[in-house]
Amino acid sequence: MKIQAKNLWKVPAYCAVASWISFYITAYLGQFYFVVKEIGTDGVIDVSADPVRTAIFNGVLFLLILLTGGFWAFRNMSKQEIIASSTIASAIYLLIVLCELMIKGGPLSLILIYIQNWISIPNSFIYSMTDNVAISTIISSFSPLLFILFGKKRTEETEIVE
Repeated sequence: MKIQAKNLWKVPAYCAVASWISFYITAYLGQFYFVVKEIGTDGVIDVSADPVRTAIFNGVLFLLILLTGGFWAFRNMSKQEIIASSTIASAIYLLIVLCELMIKGGPLSLILIYIQNWISIPNSFIYSMTDNVAISTIISSFSPLLFILFGKKRTEETEIVE
């Protein structure tokens, strides 16, 4: 089977755009859902994030992005095409993560947070289990590989007509 060049960049482009959108959804809509404001006895407002609501919000957002990509954006791609495309996305995320782990606190991290928001959701879940930033960040770089589950065995172009 020959993989079309136009399909190679579908998953990386989708992940970047979905991350950018999810960043703004979290920043603007999240404040109404998981931010808790309490007025103390001294009149000072105490602002915090409810961890359960945050986990639910992020989990739903992650699944929404995954299902939208799987059932809508990549519905015409075969498993082989999604494997190739999501491998490129994972390699890009892994390269970014390794650079960030080597250069801590650089300005690059602030710029790239927009395209890494989607993979930060499983990162926080994995971190809660491992308590290791490097391991959880590296593992979450492979999140685009989850789109493989939604690929077709054959595309319409590769089906054999009997």
